[in-house]
Amino acid sequence: MANEKNVRLTESELNARYTAAAYKFATVSNWRDYLALAEEFRALDTYKDSAQKYSQCVKAASAPAYRDITDEIRTKGRETTAEEYREAARIMQIIQDYQDAREVMRVYTVRANALTYDAAMAILSNSEATTEELGEGVALLKTIKGFKNTRELIERFEKYYFDRMYNEALRLMEHGHVFSEFEEAAEMFEKISEYSDAAQQAVACRKMANKVRPKEKKKKEKPAEAAAPKGGDEVVRVTRKDAKASKDTPASEGEEVVKPRKRKMIDDETHNSLVEVWRNIDKRRMVEFIIWMLLLLGDLYASIVVPNIQADFFIAHANTIRAITVLLAIFFIVMGCRAFLRMLTASMRKKLGQAAVKFAKKLAAPLIKAVNKLLLSIGIDLSRRNRLGGRDEKTFVFDDTEKVKKTKKKLKNDLKWVDQTDNAARVRFIFIDYMIRRIKKGYFMKRCMTPAEIGSEIALEDDEKALFAVYDKARYAGQRGVEEITDAMVGELQMVNRKRNQ
Repeated sequence: MANEKNVRLTESELNARYTAAAYKFATVSNWRDYLALAEEFRALDTYKDSAQKYSQCVKAASAPAYRDITDEIRTKGRETTAEEYREAARIMQIIQDYQDAREVMRVYTVRANALTYDAAMAILSNSEATTEELGEGVALLKTIKGFKNTRELIERFEKYYFDRMYNEALRLMEHGHVFSEFEEAAEMFEKISEYSDAAQQAVACRKMANKVRPKEKKKKEKPAEAAAPKGGDEVVRVTRKDAKASKDTPASEGEEVVKPRKRKMIDDETHNSLVEVWRNIDKRRMVEFIIWMLLLLGDLYASIVVPNIQADFFIAHANTIRAITVLLAIFFIVMGCRAFLRMLTASMRKKLGQAAVKFAKKLAAPLIKAVNKLLLSIGIDLSRRNRLGGRDEKTFVFDDTEKVKKTKKKLKNDLKWVDQTDNAARVRFIFIDYMIRRIKKGYFMKRCMTPAEIGSEIALEDDEKALFAVYDKARYAGQRGVEEITDAMVGELQMVNRKRNQ
């Protein structure tokens, strides 16, 4: 009998599933199908020999799955995404008893976490990131909680995200005047319901939204005989007289004839969008906007007609009249724009602002390019200044001594030994650790020096010379360089580092 996990399934259902899975077991040949079948046997748990069948499926899929996945990851290289690494790690976990699949799974998991970490930090460190993007960055960090300093980052950026989301929702709630704005504010509060009094604010927004909810007109119910099927053709009763007048075959008395319905050629999506805009805009502000535009048109008409009037008063004060009409036109334009913006909802104003900024950047791009070209011709390179973060280049040339004295105590090797996947990376880790400790003991390293120059400057013993020689080999090592660096060489360098750092 089945155990407690399968207690809801009857014996016949379990037998049917087992029979189907056993039939597939005799026919599958692809390792992916084997793994899918293994999940089916795993769901059956201890029913008959399901556990043994599960082990057989995993064993049959292990070798080809390991080979295909490692080859695919190696071929893609740096183009491999975090999702692909995670999927590869998941499969390696299933076949973890095959060769070094457990170690490969750990490496792929670390790489996936590192890519996710970099993607999250790219979002969170962007000063122009929107509130929604900040939320996505925090969500990415939560998927790799425990990796590096993610716990500290989550605590810091989540509070910043909550504050920003709360303030935006509160601003929308206080300045909102239509149903959609209150609904949007409520949804924003609900996203951060655990923060402060966001849950209570969401309830208040829902109540305010219900007060201004647009009333839907009730449709009158048509009689059953007159009603036509929705979305279909219209059914009409045709008498004998109507049938004789028709070009089609005459219908008998009381016979129903299908008459095609005339469909409106309107895009439903566009129509609904226009209806939504019309429903949400402030009608009072819209009337105010129209009035200001009419006054502007009247002013423009007066500026054309009045100067042409052949009267002594108008001829004598023509310049004054022109100045007044110009001032009035500017006033009407300003008030009209103000009414237009207040007529729109907050989300509409936001979209309009984004479109205006994008359009302005597109117009200013040729001018900026011409200015940069002009400055470059006289020796001013703004792009280089931006890359240096606005700092003078002398900080890289003259201030090394003071900078090292201030930062010497803060030096730390951010790399971790467990994250180094090959011997070349391990050698680089050992070299960095060795140089940090030498600097802390008083050695002054110039940034322009190469490892060979550093090695010739320090009083080296034979074993330390070996460290610099192997590091020079591992510095730009590819696959071939990794093979030249053996595990024994890495072990000797570790011993050298530990001895010199005591």
